[in-house]
Amino acid sequence: MAVLLNERMSSQTHISKGMRHVRLCKRTQGTEQLVANIQPAIDGLKVKAIEISEQKELRDSAQDDVFYNDALLDDAIRNVSDEAKLYDRKNPGRPVYQVLFPGGKYSDIVRAPFAKELNLAEQIAQRIGNLGAEHELNSLLIPLTTAIANVRTSITNLDAEETKVKTAIADEESVKAELRKQYEFNYHDAAKMFGKKYADRLFPKTAAKSKVKEEAVLSTEQSE
Repeated sequence: MAVLLNERMSSQTHISKGMRHVRLCKRTQGTEQLVANIQPAIDGLKVKAIEISEQKELRDSAQDDVFYNDALLDDAIRNVSDEAKLYDRKNPGRPVYQVLFPGGKYSDIVRAPFAKELNLAEQIAQRIGNLGAEHELNSLLIPLTTAIANVRTSITNLDAEETKVKTAIADEESVKAELRKQYEFNYHDAAKMFGKKYADRLFPKTAAKSKVKEEAVLSTEQSE
């Protein structure tokens, strides 16, 4: 009996075996309906496979945006740290570094996971705002809040693209199931038309290892 498709096989295997079945059918008269029945399912899975590939590229691009914007946020936090230290050197009687960074180190913030870094960055922005609009460091507020907003937006976009990938994969599984079902229908239809022994010829098989080795040896001998 022909080896049918199963759900553990990849989409590419589904497509490959489906196309081999079509090619074998086209070598046999009277199989036009078998080809017509299965070709749409094969074509549909090809489309879904392309859609998933494209959607994953969009997801990867969104992920790159997160990393890029996070690096800009890191830079904005470092700038606040550098400017605060410079301000304290110029104004020893009015230090602000400890006010903005009560933990003492900005490096712990930029190395933190995204969600934690965003929360800590927003706390820094709030402290800068509390210094007052006339404070020398107030000019750092807009670049910092802009960097925070960009990271939040890019994370939201990434989550949306991740959801689209999952949806595309679920859709692909449905189309794969349809191809498996039609592949099996084709086998039973072929068996009714030609008998099981001949029907097996219309479905791809994996050659035995011994036969593959023999053919490889024969090919080598012929080339010598």
